[in-house]
Amino acid sequence: MRFGLILAAGRGGRFGSPKQRMMLSGHPLALWSILAFEQCPEVDLIVMVADEGNVEFFEHEIKQRGIEKVEAVIPGGAERLDSLKAGLKVLPPQGFVAVHDGARPFVRAEEIARGFHVVQSKGPAIYAIPATDTLKQVKDNLVVETIPRECVYQAQTPQFFGLPILREALAKAEAEGFIGTDEASYVERLGERIHIIPGRAENLKVTFRRDLELAEELLAAGTYP
Repeated sequence: MRFGLILAAGRGGRFGSPKQRMMLSGHPLALWSILAFEQCPEVDLIVMVADEGNVEFFEHEIKQRGIEKVEAVIPGGAERLDSLKAGLKVLPPQGFVAVHDGARPFVRAEEIARGFHVVQSKGPAIYAIPATDTLKQVKDNLVVETIPRECVYQAQTPQFFGLPILREALAKAEAEGFIGTDEASYVERLGERIHIIPGRAENLKVTFRRDLELAEELLAAGTYP
């Protein structure tokens, strides 16, 4: 089976407040991702991880919109890793999962489908876009070196894994006290090759308030969907 795991339990520290319930053109921000996964034929079931205080809110919103694939809305933890582990606990031992950040509203159903095809045929895969700016490694506010940008990609979500591999990677990280910044960073430490699927700049992550304004502008301009 193929599952969507939507992580939407962030505290919104950089945004200035919890952002998952902020309205974006008539829908709470995190619901945009749910709708894309709902519309993807390759997705069998969806689990949403929300802040404990938002679980009932999202359950209501999902029911109101007639969304059928959401198996559960469960409370997450203080950190992304806690929410990831909470979500995996309610998924079966076998199958494939697309882990997606609920703050990326513009993922498309066809992108989700493509990711599942890649993970099932080739192995773990993530969406990413090439870095376009000159990149500097910095220490103590001083440039250490310039990093060749041809070799650097900016990771996005969804990220696709077999459930056994992702669980094994998290167990290894927990045993070694490692905390990653995305799901792929855990799986990489198993020696697994992560396949890159070309992403879109429009699959933006709403981190700051200006990002939400940009998302509204993209919708108004017809850039999405």
